[in-house]
Amino acid sequence: MSRAAFRRVVAVLAAAPALVAPLTGCAADHPSAGAAVPQPVPPPGAHAPADPAASLPVTAPSSVRGAAAGAAYRLGTPASAGGYAFHQPSEQSRRQLADAAQQSARQLGLSGTPVQALYDDPADNQWIVFIGYDGTGYDPAHLHAALWQQPVTRLDGTGDRVTVSWQDSDPGPHGGTAICRQELMRSGALAAENTACLWLTPTTFGEISFVPKGFSDRQLRGFTAADVGALMRTLRGDLEQPTG
Repeated sequence: MSRAAFRRVVAVLAAAPALVAPLTGCAADHPSAGAAVPQPVPPPGAHAPADPAASLPVTAPSSVRGAAAGAAYRLGTPASAGGYAFHQPSEQSRRQLADAAQQSARQLGLSGTPVQALYDDPADNQWIVFIGYDGTGYDPAHLHAALWQQPVTRLDGTGDRVTVSWQDSDPGPHGGTAICRQELMRSGALAAENTACLWLTPTTFGEISFVPKGFSDRQLRGFTAADVGALMRTLRGDLEQPTG
């Protein structure tokens, strides 16, 4: 696989709205089933993002975190979130975001009112994708129970290796629970990482990921769970407001 072709694959992978398709087994954005394979060793001097399979927790948090665990929140789409400006999506993008939110809701068994938005990240030339649901009676502990699994590496049918792993994350001062999904794609000495972080409170569900602006032969910056988790916590301060 050429460097340019690999970068195009990375861009397409990252463009999947909010990384929801892999959660429901959609083949377009998830490697075909196959036997697990050993982690590749990059050639001397090659650089790759850190392996997300390392040092992952294996148990859910014992309780919902945060002083605000019992608070009720509602989601919104303000003109600015975390310092990033709201971007009005096209009708096609709105449909894709709505579909992504519905897929996540089905995966987690949630019902309620969908909320979605794009925010402009000019420094990295991409959109920050926010999808979520407002509702009642959500169980924050269900997030880990429904999504977490042991890291697995599979061949995608073209010789590339894709490692998918889940890592519990700090939900921040609004409480609830949070988890991040990391997808590391390797092709020889090339590697790219894609991450989405999700949170769940008794009244809100949200997910943060990225979509590149257009498709070009450039390798996206690798966003780790630490990167996206910190961004998620910052954005929640603007996207999620108490109802009282």
